[in-house]
Amino acid sequence: MASSGTQTVKRRSQLGSVVRRFMRNRLSVVGLVILLFLLITSCCADLFFDYDTQAIAQNAQGTFLPPGSEGHIFGTDQYGRDMFVRIVYGGRISLIVGFFVAGFALIFGTIIGATAGYFGGKIDNILMRIMDVFLAIPSMILAICIVAALGGGLTNLLLANGIAQVPRYARIVRSSVMGLKNSEFVEAARCYGAGHTHIIMRHIIPNAMGSLIVQATLTMASSILSVASLSFLGLGITPPTPEWGSMLSTGKEFMRTHPHLITIPGLAIATSVLSFNLIGDGLRDALDPRLKN
Repeated sequence: MASSGTQTVKRRSQLGSVVRRFMRNRLSVVGLVILLFLLITSCCADLFFDYDTQAIAQNAQGTFLPPGSEGHIFGTDQYGRDMFVRIVYGGRISLIVGFFVAGFALIFGTIIGATAGYFGGKIDNILMRIMDVFLAIPSMILAICIVAALGGGLTNLLLANGIAQVPRYARIVRSSVMGLKNSEFVEAARCYGAGHTHIIMRHIIPNAMGSLIVQATLTMASSILSVASLSFLGLGITPPTPEWGSMLSTGKEFMRTHPHLITIPGLAIATSVLSFNLIGDGLRDALDPRLKN
């Protein structure tokens, strides 16, 4: 019991140290504040706005209103729809894609990479050669191919981006597992009769979580760019559903006369991607043992 309590206190101390190092990075804190703002506004959008009337319904009498006019913070688009409301609901889709893709790639990449790195031999060769095939294709091209084969829509968009990101996680986990599988604490677990699954999940994977968490934040940023790019090309979320990439696509025809139609969605994409990158940089520094001092 005493040993268990000591381990709990030690884990809390380590977590507190990581949090303190992260909070000392001002840019990372700014990224976290931006992300929290996006999450809160997206999750609570239904409490303040009506999706059908403000984000979807057209208003022929209120088209192309500039930002700040008649109560429209970001103005209106070519169909008279409120740009601010559409940006908020578009952020919901982008964040869903970002978190799902990171979670999907983390789970399946960890399984593949841990299996390959721990057992080695033929299993390692087979799994890694399959991952090499996916890595040989740029992630955006791979996502476009998957979406083109399966069709558009949010579900296929999530799967396409998730599959495209799995090989990166598999490589990271494999490298970590190969460096840890012969460690003393792993040998001790084997001596106590622990099975392969127990050793991988309880002793090896937790020691590789630092790099995986950082990679997850970068994956979220790249996923937001990917879904916006696919929607811009007409392969992702299609109008009238509000999505930042599709808003850029429909607004590009009016970029000379009404630049707010592309400037605002572009800033939303840039801000969200920047927030995840700043958080990733802060987590990398906070989780790196060499930077404790």
